Amino acid sequence: MTATENRRTYKYVGTRPIRHDGYDKVIGKAHFAADQNLPGQLHAAYHRSPHAHARIVSIDTSAAANMPGVKAIVTGDDFPTLDAKHPNADTAANVMAR
Repeated sequence: MTATENRRTYKYVGTRPIRHDGYDKVIGKAHFAADQNLPGQLHAAYHRSPHAHARIVSIDTSAAANMPGVKAIVTGDDFPTLDAKHPNADTAANVMAR
């Protein structure tokens, strides 16, 4: 193999990108979407089973419903069951356990 004699010089290809936000990220001053707090903003909390592949017999949400500030409780029963012919049936089955 021989080296190409007609070597091109590229302005951007093969060069390091200029990171205008790099300094702010390094010193901890960068702003991220997850850091935003807006008036009336709600937050979500998940409770997962400590037992892998366990069968869910029932879910008692009364303790969570009585906690101050709780606006909604969502379980797998709140989601529609998709027909097996639905294009997203595979992934939708993993969203919420039943």
